[in-house]
Amino acid sequence: MKNESQPAGQASRLSEHLWRRHLPHYQLSAGYYFITFSTYDRLKFQASQKDCVFYAIRFLDGKKYELYAVVVLDDHVHIIINPTDALSKIMHSIKSFTAHEINKMLNRTGNIWQDENHDRVIRSEDEFLEKINYIVNNPIKVNLAVAYEDYKWLYVKGWINDDS
Repeated sequence: MKNESQPAGQASRLSEHLWRRHLPHYQLSAGYYFITFSTYDRLKFQASQKDCVFYAIRFLDGKKYELYAVVVLDDHVHIIINPTDALSKIMHSIKSFTAHEINKMLNRTGNIWQDENHDRVIRSEDEFLEKINYIVNNPIKVNLAVAYEDYKWLYVKGWINDDS
């Protein structure tokens, strides 16, 4: 049987870290990642819950990663980051904190997030711009806003909702 902790094939030449849940995850020593994660059972967030997730992700900018873009939608989130910590630790920090806070808001216990997330290495400037465009247009595509400027839970570094 193959040792699951050892990277194999093409990924072994690219990855410094490997971990596996249901999906394999590889992390390069440097680079940008497009990450999507979804709520458990497609739980729909209310405004205060979107605030919690949005501000938690913004709070970790400069601490665990450099944040380039984030959009918090009704039942999932997209982010583009350049991590300075392990992706598994970053996702645990975001999901654990926000799940605790959202459960307090809802006066309940239980899962808020699906266990897995989808992370993809961004391999070129064109792909980076394509992912930014996807994030910016996502609230419009799913009828949460008429224009990206109108969507409160959207951030793009140096462009949208960037107060710095």
